Amino acid sequence: MFRKFYLQLYHFICLKEVKLPTLTKYYLLNSILVILCLNTFLLIANSEWKVTENLPVSTAKNAQHFPVLTSDGKNGVIIAWRDAQNGNYDVFAQRVTETGEMLWDANGIAVCDHNSSQSAPVIVSDSTGGAIVVWGDTRNGSQDSFAQQVDANGKKLWQENGVSVCTEPTLQDDFSAIADGNGGVIVVWEDWRSGNQDIYTQKISADGKPIWNQNGIPVYDGKGDQYDPTLVSDGEGGAIFVWWDISTPDWDILAQRIDSRGNAVWKTPIPVCTAKGNQGGPTIVSDGKGGVFCVWPDYRNDPNILTTAQLYAQHIDANGKALWQKDGIPICNVKANQQQQECISDGKGGFIVVWWDDRDIFADIYAQRVNVKGKLLWNKTGVHVCTAGGVQQNPKLVSDGAEGAIIYWLDYRQDFGNSTEDAIYTQRIDANGLPLWQENGIPVCDAEKQQISPMAIAAGNGSAIVVWSDARGKDHDIYIHKVQ
Repeated sequence: MFRKFYLQLYHFICLKEVKLPTLTKYYLLNSILVILCLNTFLLIANSEWKVTENLPVSTAKNAQHFPVLTSDGKNGVIIAWRDAQNGNYDVFAQRVTETGEMLWDANGIAVCDHNSSQSAPVIVSDSTGGAIVVWGDTRNGSQDSFAQQVDANGKKLWQENGVSVCTEPTLQDDFSAIADGNGGVIVVWEDWRSGNQDIYTQKISADGKPIWNQNGIPVYDGKGDQYDPTLVSDGEGGAIFVWWDISTPDWDILAQRIDSRGNAVWKTPIPVCTAKGNQGGPTIVSDGKGGVFCVWPDYRNDPNILTTAQLYAQHIDANGKALWQKDGIPICNVKANQQQQECISDGKGGFIVVWWDDRDIFADIYAQRVNVKGKLLWNKTGVHVCTAGGVQQNPKLVSDGAEGAIIYWLDYRQDFGNSTEDAIYTQRIDANGLPLWQENGIPVCDAEKQQISPMAIAAGNGSAIVVWSDARGKDHDIYIHKVQ
């Protein structure tokens, strides 16, 4: 209110041509500017966020790894991670406000500190200011999956050490999850109950109850093994699932839609790509109309088998129909190895994809934008995000809110691949693929030793909040930073 009053006064004197002596008007305007500058300085000084500093989320004894985060609904975040401070692996969490204040206990609260071992968590918003956290858990011998809801104050709302997602007495692994749109969560994982690796899923309600069959339902439990399941909401309480499949001599990409009641919508899994050669590691993003865009590394043009992949994409609608050419369209026409792709919606019905690319001596970061019709909107070879010396890898991205993206990655420009000295860099590109920050990106963190496993969410106004595991201390801790 204070700042707004003086801004309005300044503009009133300038624009309304208030009748004052020239010298009086000059001194008055300058006095208002001094007040505004002082106010701005105090606002910055009183904020927990420091532009040039990273904030520690947890520096507890022993190692903290694999942080994930989601919005708290008030421009802040809730973070969860795997934590060894009690001598075994537990799951901890912390809430951080938009100004960088830690709201829960120092070094976080225990989401699950059962004396068994808990694996890297995944997290989704519960739509009421809290979060639902899912993790793998060995309390019953082989790894099962459990979940817990934590409210905005850090209170656990379900059973003390979580409710079971799946406790089938075989291995469950590689968990992913999305919010179900009703305060609950849909979880997908790789499951060995049939003797080979299949894809199973479960829906947990807002009150911590399983909605589908106990221990989950099969997304696909056919012959062969299925890998790397991922999912997006279908907009109706269900989900579309995509994975890669080795039921045939070649690896293929398949998809299935499960409705809100746990029924398969498509009679059989939809072939996203069954081209000659191998396809693997798909990533997906919703098309906003109940369908999905899928991007994957494809070896159909690789004469040496599994050494050079090119990225391909396909659009599957809500009815399971492939809308682009059979087996997908190429994202980049350069014959180089393209891997580790991630994609987000561009806010206009299409998507933006980023990847690492070895067309030069070292792996660099490139990006492309594709519209709903499958047209490449940027340079057909992709736009370079970072081509600095050394290796760049594991790129990820979030929306900048203006049809562009904020991209972040692990960067080895200082040590040319020494994995003990990596840094985290970021770049913002606009809707036309043009970089908005300095060439080859700005450092999120370039502290000594290792920074790994960065994850981020959009924070509005062209900014993002990034969290990662950091070895600058005695062991790995959790740090956070806001970039804008």
